[in-house]
Amino acid sequence: MTESDLPERPARKWPVIAASAALVVGALALVLWTTAPAPPVRVVYQVTGTAGRVTVTYSTFHGEELRQEQLTSLPWRVEFDAPGEPEHGVLTVTIGPSGGDVACEVTVAEVERRSATATGAHTSALCGF
Repeated sequence: MTESDLPERPARKWPVIAASAALVVGALALVLWTTAPAPPVRVVYQVTGTAGRVTVTYSTFHGEELRQEQLTSLPWRVEFDAPGEPEHGVLTVTIGPSGGDVACEVTVAEVERRSATATGAHTSALCGF
């Protein structure tokens, strides 16, 4: 029997090509999904109280940057987006020489992460997490 005498087999290359293409597309999707940056997360810092003068120090989540603000009235609030869920951060409120009381609160992705209070001159409420 010669090669031309053999019965012709149906072409099976298309299912193999389709399966190979599906594997490549699936692998590419997996790589893109696992290497995509985490979506930004909303961080909210709040300070309330009766203290007339306070110093607020807080993390910005842009590198190692800390910001510090001198306040002469409360309440105070700042919101920003952190690149992904932060593992730790700082919010410190220090009461000035005239005394009073303060309360601080940190929420991350609408979940309270830390709150604290302080009363009296030169005391601090630490809302680090």
